[in-house]
Amino acid sequence: MSAIIEIVLPVFGVILCGYVVGKTPLLGPEGLKGFANFVFCVAVPALLFRAIARGPGIGLADFSLVYSYFLGCLIVFALALALGRALFGLSLQDLGVFGMGAVFSNTVMLAIPLVYTAFGDEGLTRIMFIVTFHSMILIPLATVVVEIGRGSMAGVPSDILRSTVASLAKNPVIVSMLAGLGWAYAGWALPGPVDRFLELLGAGAVPCSLFALGASLTTFHLGGGPRQSAALLVLKLGVHPVVAWFLASQVFALDPLSISVAVLTAALPTGINVFILAQRYDRYVARSATAVLVSTVVSAVTVAVLLGFMGVR
Repeated sequence: MSAIIEIVLPVFGVILCGYVVGKTPLLGPEGLKGFANFVFCVAVPALLFRAIARGPGIGLADFSLVYSYFLGCLIVFALALALGRALFGLSLQDLGVFGMGAVFSNTVMLAIPLVYTAFGDEGLTRIMFIVTFHSMILIPLATVVVEIGRGSMAGVPSDILRSTVASLAKNPVIVSMLAGLGWAYAGWALPGPVDRFLELLGAGAVPCSLFALGASLTTFHLGGGPRQSAALLVLKLGVHPVVAWFLASQVFALDPLSISVAVLTAALPTGINVFILAQRYDRYVARSATAVLVSTVVSAVTVAVLLGFMGVR
């Protein structure tokens, strides 16, 4: 109960606040875009850079968390493709979006603030590994499946690789994490005024990320088949965290904190990038919007239960 009161209720309360405000004229489309840009380009990068730069050096052994988490993503993605074809007869184009909806968590706007709230700086250094490779692996994976379904794979792998690398090179979250790693490896200490400056900026990352997430949910609407939405919900909030737990604890034997971060991240709702991919190809748009909206609402309960099992107090 204390985990629900001290972590989950405040976190999802801020999301709800953002949703309510997003329904009013206070923000508007341009205001929401500017607010989200502040979160993504300023507040979250400041939080991540400071936490990583001040933290201990990170060795190659820590990449076992990456291997564990993304192997789980690939397993659940393959399962989603098989179930989508067998149960719903989805085309390969739709299956790419369906599979991505089953494994792509809301990492920047929800995982980072939630993990930071629950586990502090040590949890933040671990979620950094997942965030770094999350879009790099999962978006190209889903895109390739959609492109195969479209029958337009000629030249696509190299195009996807180039666009992915270019996108990551301009991504403030990724750049800030790499810069923080470089600073930590160099063994430099943050000067007092710089540290305080980053602390002030980073303090806004958690509430602003959650508020922006809530406000952005006002742009999503329910649509598509309820059976498919229910299947996506079970895969994302049920199957994905179970697979993540099994691999992290039983196969890779990670430390308890890494296991908790991996499972919690897998248990988070479908990320907005799934809807963006669906819009890009005009496939599975309504159902991907439903997946984002419904999984975010339901995760308020499932995350609370999960934190209770983890013994977070």
